[in-house]
Amino acid sequence: MEVDRFKVGPCRVSEMQQLRTLLNKVFMEERNATGDLFTFAPLLYTEENIENLRVVRERKRIVGHAGILPRSIRWRGQVFEVGLVGGVCARRDLRGLGVGTLVMEDVAQRMEELELDFGVLWTGSPGFYQRLRWRLAGGVVLMGIQEAMGQSSTRHEIMRIEETPFGPEDCYRLHVKAARHEVVRTPEETRTLMTAEHVDTLIGLEGGRLAGYATSTGRVIQEIEGHAEVCMSLIDRGASMGVRRCVFPLNDPRIAAIEGTLPVHVDRRPLGMVLIINRTTLVEKIVEETGISAEELGIGLTASDEMVMMGIFGGPERQPEDEPLPLDIHVSYLDHV
Repeated sequence: MEVDRFKVGPCRVSEMQQLRTLLNKVFMEERNATGDLFTFAPLLYTEENIENLRVVRERKRIVGHAGILPRSIRWRGQVFEVGLVGGVCARRDLRGLGVGTLVMEDVAQRMEELELDFGVLWTGSPGFYQRLRWRLAGGVVLMGIQEAMGQSSTRHEIMRIEETPFGPEDCYRLHVKAARHEVVRTPEETRTLMTAEHVDTLIGLEGGRLAGYATSTGRVIQEIEGHAEVCMSLIDRGASMGVRRCVFPLNDPRIAAIEGTLPVHVDRRPLGMVLIINRTTLVEKIVEETGISAEELGIGLTASDEMVMMGIFGGPERQPEDEPLPLDIHVSYLDHV
């Protein structure tokens, strides 16, 4: 694939440092931030995933990038193969020349080669992606947290993970047991995510046993596990440490209990942007699980792409009692990286 002087394809091992420099220039220096994107996204930027780090070259220089992290997502008895897309960028002086379009078209082609069901990405600038057939879909709940609420239950002792005998493997087992509609992880991936430089993890103990955990980046709890009561204790402790938001799946049953007890604010937001890669397999998996025909679900052969997108992923206004539920998938940013 070639547009004028630009060529696109997978990154090479010898180019990893050059890619790292570009990403840190765009996402850190230009935003007056500190850190290293390779460290921030330890699952995405690996040599094992190098074929999915798609780069645009001008001669021998990397001038654009978009990375794909293939993941499996569990939903009501089905497993979907998904591409989580991140690090989309072009060198500053070349923006507006088609570099971003070139790499995102290549990303879509690569996801087809990988036989993925759909792609997911996060952005504050949806217009560019909408022109490439990506659509806002699904949703999450952003729970606003007040400072120092002082509502923590005395039943739960809250400690940093490094202060307890528990580790990421224990959190992994708790996460698996909960069987939420989320990304399927391995114990090794959980350890990598929880020990990343920018990640803090609180542990909730109940009678000395692991009852829950909350994993945060900066001021946001990206993932919280455990029953509603231990979640309240974790949120309360997080608030005293500067956490101001907690992310939940859109129809998480714990939300109502927490909202009814703690002084928090619940806001439903779009999940991000989705691109359907294989409409046929996506629809077949949903039909198989729900036992309802594609036509009854409004996602049959005559349905438009927009109708299929809404029928499968719904919108942030969707309520827990809506049945049959569309794909209610919580793709944590931890899983995204």
